[in-house]
Amino acid sequence: MLKLLLKLWADQKRRDFKWGRFLGEAYFFTLFMIVSCTVTYVIYEETGAAEGMEVAIPFIAAGLIIPDFVNKLLMKHDETVMDHYLKSKPIPERSWNRFLLTTNLFSFWNWALPVLLLPFCVLFLPWQLMIPAFLLLLGVSFVGGVAITAFCRAKGWTNKWPVLVAMLIWQIIAFMYSLTSIFMPWGIHVAVFLLLCAGAVAVFYNYLCELRRYDESKARADRLFLGASSLFSMEYISVLRSKRLRVATLILPLVFVFNSYTQQVNGLNVIFYMMLMFAIFSPSMMLGQWVFGIEGNYFDGLWTKPVSIREILGNKFRFYALLNIVPTLMVAPLIWMAGLSPWLLLATWLFTAGFANLSLMPTALISSRIELFQSAFFNYQGASLSVNLYGFVVIIPIALYCLFTWLLSPETCAIVLALTGIVGFALYPVIIGWLSRTYERRRYACFERYRQ
Repeated sequence: MLKLLLKLWADQKRRDFKWGRFLGEAYFFTLFMIVSCTVTYVIYEETGAAEGMEVAIPFIAAGLIIPDFVNKLLMKHDETVMDHYLKSKPIPERSWNRFLLTTNLFSFWNWALPVLLLPFCVLFLPWQLMIPAFLLLLGVSFVGGVAITAFCRAKGWTNKWPVLVAMLIWQIIAFMYSLTSIFMPWGIHVAVFLLLCAGAVAVFYNYLCELRRYDESKARADRLFLGASSLFSMEYISVLRSKRLRVATLILPLVFVFNSYTQQVNGLNVIFYMMLMFAIFSPSMMLGQWVFGIEGNYFDGLWTKPVSIREILGNKFRFYALLNIVPTLMVAPLIWMAGLSPWLLLATWLFTAGFANLSLMPTALISSRIELFQSAFFNYQGASLSVNLYGFVVIIPIALYCLFTWLLSPETCAIVLALTGIVGFALYPVIIGWLSRTYERRRYACFERYRQ
């Protein structure tokens, strides 16, 4: 059975192999390897080929236990539950557990750290000690890999906490034992350390075998209900998954942020403040020109859920305000670099989030469905005459902002902008309520427009 599982696993890896992903991972690993070789060589040039450096290997191995575990916790995601296809064979639970242990031998993340430390072994150790030192680093990394597999297998924190406590105990034992390398023969010390690693693997493996985890549909049932948190998550998930939205929402603000830093060389003039306004307003401006253009791809299904139009529009308004915070923080260093008033920067965010974003919300009544996975460059799909004409409304808040910064002092301008934004936040429930009622009256016309 183990041979069959390994064959299925190898076939799955071969079919899922993608050169783009492989070359990307190889590129970053090569960069880390170059950094490791460079740092090791610099240390070698500074200290020279000092004798007795092999004593440091047990301390390095013990010191990397917790960092390696945290790294694997973030990067190593094991599938520890048999799917229904394998259960139908049937596959014995003992064979499946052995399979999980065996696949750890081939896991990239269990080999990454020892390979990155290989330059240290090559430069500082005699050739006959390189292989034992590498095996020790690999053994410690293997313990962390099996612990992560057990951690992923455990369901709920009641079963996960023993893994964390065991890792802490293993860290203490490894560190205390590494102190014996000072007076113990190095070969015997490494051999006993490898036996300790084997014992730690046995402890985590036995705990893994005691855990029972099933591929139940109940684990996914909570995602079928469209609750408040999942409803808000639609906003940022659509941006992260769609190449068109990612480029428009993330790249364009970076351009205006860069322009803000370059314009501050000429002083805090109207051009600088216009670039500042564009930088803060651009992410919500790019999404606000469509509003329901994203949901138009699945609005028929969304309409059957117990969710109101008012709630969806309210989530969009709040999400746009959160998007405006990101470029605001990115231009915050201009407070010290160019003497930008912090109150004026805060007032700019209030003006953008409360007034400028609110002026975009009526687009929900005229927006068309947009293709989410097309290219963002020179793509006019989803645009219409009404949307293009309403796009001129964007000029109003930008023009008002430039006018205020040109005619008023920074202190007065900050007060006026902040009051305008606060008024917008105060009127937001009224305007959102009117838009939701109007949309519900025109919903059939909107649904028909989404199908075009």
